[in-house]
Amino acid sequence: MEIKNRRVFLKVVTAGMISFFVFIWNKLTLQHIETSGSSEATLPLNKNKEVQFFDRFIVVNTNDNTRVFSSHCSHLGCKIDKVANGKLVCPCHGSEYDLNGNVIKGPAYKNLTEVNSTLTNDGKSIIVKG
Repeated sequence: MEIKNRRVFLKVVTAGMISFFVFIWNKLTLQHIETSGSSEATLPLNKNKEVQFFDRFIVVNTNDNTRVFSSHCSHLGCKIDKVANGKLVCPCHGSEYDLNGNVIKGPAYKNLTEVNSTLTNDGKSIIVKG
């Protein structure tokens, strides 16, 4: 009976430690993403391309509407740098987002963060505040 209780105790402690480390990893990753994007950037805008990837941003042009999203996946912060079949795809764990930044396929469960942006007067650049 004592061995069974010890096994249960060890399983509970192990599960607790794993949960703690996952929680800390998530907090550190999200904090890094939030603090790394606190500046202004001017990006070239190509209205002929539906999706443009930049270091920290994804620019999406649909129906004369330009939106800017963080290029960091909401799952663990990997950089999204691929579009396939009209979906933004995370290379790390396969999360997929539509071109409005909404999660289509997990493991991500939060939508992409939309970043404040404005077009320049000549329409050739976009100013991103994030």
